Amino acid sequence: MTRLFIIAICAVVVVVVGIVVWNTTTEPDAPAATAPERQHYDLEGGQEMRPRWGRNEGGADGTSGN
Repeated sequence: MTRLFIIAICAVVVVVVGIVVWNTTTEPDAPAATAPERQHYDLEGGQEMRPRWGRNEGGADGTSGN
């Protein structure tokens, strides 16, 4: 009698653990995420590109006139 009771409890535990594992591993049915709309950057006009240093000044590493 005791042996049958222990086997039944073990079977229930195995079934419950199997259901929990099954539910945690399956991904939920989430709606497909849409990509955000691309931003538009104005590339016309803008700022003139100039060097950071003057003609007689060196870079940050102490060299002059790379």
